[in-house]
Amino acid sequence: MKNIVFFLLLLMIFRIDAQESQFNYLGTLLLSNNTPISFSIHFNEENGVINGYSLTNIGNPDETKSDISGMYFKKDKSFQLQETQILSTSSEADLSTFCFIHTNLSFKGRLGNKRLEGDFVGFFINNDTCASGKILLMEKEKLEKKIKKVKKKIEKFEEKRATVLKTKQLKDGEDFVVKWENDNLKLFIWDANEEDGDRIRLKINDEIILYDYTTKRKRKKIKYKLKEGENIIEIKAISLGTSPPNTSRIELVDSKTKYPVITQLTLDKSVIITIMK
Repeated sequence: MKNIVFFLLLLMIFRIDAQESQFNYLGTLLLSNNTPISFSIHFNEENGVINGYSLTNIGNPDETKSDISGMYFKKDKSFQLQETQILSTSSEADLSTFCFIHTNLSFKGRLGNKRLEGDFVGFFINNDTCASGKILLMEKEKLEKKIKKVKKKIEKFEEKRATVLKTKQLKDGEDFVVKWENDNLKLFIWDANEEDGDRIRLKINDEIILYDYTTKRKRKKIKYKLKEGENIIEIKAISLGTSPPNTSRIELVDSKTKYPVITQLTLDKSVIITIMK
């Protein structure tokens, strides 16, 4: 019985040691003349042996997927990799003109924000040198998060740069028609004056977005996917608060334009904003 338990423990240890490590890194090849080329590597490492693939010119007409193999050196945590063959390509160039990367990569940077960096040399299929430079890579998931953050910052910057039109004032039963460019609506709503308990109901295309909502000085942000053609926004006064009428500030944000609106409503009355996409 003891021998069986000992054997099972050895088997578990062997399985743990033999587990694969998966790597997905995205970044650039920086040629010796400082020309950048999009590049990513995706591979498994098992017991120091590496197998996987690389992508070059990602999203371009010449996007190419190549087989990569190599070794991982645990002592200094470095990789020796080389592209060995073309797996697929969108390029119409002759195979003899393709450049196969040979590189040594190692981790740089602080824990949690590590990069893979190193020099590379490229070789034609006849072993003549075709390129050289540096490889700069980050973990794909982390890089995509960073890109997403940058995009958000750009969007906020663009919002600030957007053209702000003259404020439109709407009272009971009135409507307002807006021509729209973006696929999405970004709407902000807040109390135009001091908070006094004004409550509203907001519907878009008969879908209740806010029900019995008390507007506050802090802006409430709403995002909505628009349909082609006519999109109807209805704002209805549910209460008048302590200082009638029911007053709300609304800002509609398109790609490059902001539409400021003020609504002044008596009890149970509404206004309509029509967005034409």
